[in-house]
Amino acid sequence: AVVSTQSTGLIGFLHRINPLMNFDAETEKILEDFEDKWATGTFPGWARDPTSAMKAGNVLDLAPFDSAEELASLGLDRLKTALQALNLKCGGTLVERAVRLYSTKGRDLNELDPSAYAKNKKSRDEGQKQKEVAQLEAFIYHYTELLSEQRTATRENVERRQARTADEVDDDDVDDVDDNDDEDEELVPYNPKNLPLGWDGKPIPYWLYKLHGLNLYFNCEICGNFKYRGPKAFQRHFAEWRHAHGMRCLGIPNTAHFANVTLIEDARAL
Repeated sequence: AVVSTQSTGLIGFLHRINPLMNFDAETEKILEDFEDKWATGTFPGWARDPTSAMKAGNVLDLAPFDSAEELASLGLDRLKTALQALNLKCGGTLVERAVRLYSTKGRDLNELDPSAYAKNKKSRDEGQKQKEVAQLEAFIYHYTELLSEQRTATRENVERRQARTADEVDDDDVDDVDDNDDEDEELVPYNPKNLPLGWDGKPIPYWLYKLHGLNLYFNCEICGNFKYRGPKAFQRHFAEWRHAHGMRCLGIPNTAHFANVTLIEDARAL
């Protein structure tokens, strides 16, 4: 699980830093190289054990033998080791062993009857699992080579940070705080006069603020003592819903005759 997670993480990182990489071609290259090394037993960390080498050395060349009777002359022990080297059943009498071994002459082992093989399914399953783990390691080896530049830069950065003195660390912390303060100041615009914000999120110029009379506030009692900023907003509010609702509550029609009337007493008097 750890090897699989590491391989997945490396692939994801490569996708982020190099999205144009041909991963299909890389995968094909990795698998081809892995199969060659696995077949020859030269893959790093997965060299064949002495038992496998011993079995390979016990394989018997059947070319010089023309019959099972000639094989029987080798004896029980030699036939047994030859059958074990081929992962075949090695029990039975001398004749049975000789016949079983001679039946493999000139034939592919995959063509043999499955019942001729020794019952070591557990061993074969274990070997398949080992191959799958080794294949994941092959991917990790290749991807780490592709990321050698990034790994070197990261290692140098970590070593440089670890070599800093306490004063240098404090200075960096102060710089980080200052940078954060600068970012906060950029987010909140400087606006001591509380000017309205323009379309760009910044305060409008002060001369424009004065030109539109935005420094003046107009109160309307009919609107519930709501204050309108600037004469333009004040004049416009007589046709808006808030003033119309206030007039309706007073039982007075909101017509042009009541324009510029803001006091309830004046509206009733008219």
